[in-house]
Amino acid sequence: MKLKIIFITIFLVINSFSQIREVKPFSSFKQGDFEANFSTNLGAAFSKNNVTTTNQYFNYYDSTYTTSKNNSENSSKDYLMLLTASIGYYFVDGLSFEPELDINLITDDEISISILANLTYNFSTSNSKTYPYVKVGYGISNYVTYNNYFGGSTDNSLDTQLINTALGIKLASASGSVMRIELNYKYYTNSSSYSYGDQYNKTTIESESGIDALSIAIGYSILF
Repeated sequence: MKLKIIFITIFLVINSFSQIREVKPFSSFKQGDFEANFSTNLGAAFSKNNVTTTNQYFNYYDSTYTTSKNNSENSSKDYLMLLTASIGYYFVDGLSFEPELDINLITDDEISISILANLTYNFSTSNSKTYPYVKVGYGISNYVTYNNYFGGSTDNSLDTQLINTALGIKLASASGSVMRIELNYKYYTNSSSYSYGDQYNKTTIESESGIDALSIAIGYSILF
C-alpha cells in the first residue's frame, strides 16, 4: 500500500513539473502590485489545556512550608467564524508581504482579534486566470479558550502566539478583481500564570494551551 502511495506521489510531482515548464509570465500579481483582500472563514478549533495548581502552606509548628501540586488536562472545541482583512505588497512577481487582521466572532468567550504578518506566493500556470498559492505567517492574538482563562489573556492583551499556514487558489479577472478559496490552518499557543494568597498560604495556577484551528475561507480581492 505504501509503495502505491509513493508511485502516485511521484506521478503527481512529475505532472506538476510538466505544467510548471509550460507556465506563462505573470499577468497578475506582478512586482509593485497591491492586493486588498476581505475573506470569511468558517471552521473549528480544537484545544488542549494543561493546568498545574500549586498550593503552599506555612507550618507554624516547625516554621516550614508544605507544598502540594495538582495537574489536570482538558480539551474543548470552539466553532470559528473569522472576518479577515489584509493588504499585500508584491516585492517580486508572485511573492507578497501580507499584513492581516482577523476578528473571531464565535468563541466560548468574548470576541477576539489576531494580528499577523504573512508571506504569500502565487504559482503561475498555463491558465492565466488561475493561480494556486501558499501562505505562511506569524502573529499575536487575544484568542484563548474558556478552560484556559486563569487571569492570563484578556480582551486587552495580545499574549497568545500563533502560526498561520494556508493553501488556496485565486481566480483573477482582467479587471483586477480576484476570488480566492483557501484551506487555512492556525496553531495558537498561550501560557499564563496567576497567584493569590499571602506569605503563609499561597496558590499558583499555571496554564498552557495549544489550539488547532482549521477553516475554509472564501474571499474577494482587488489588485491595484
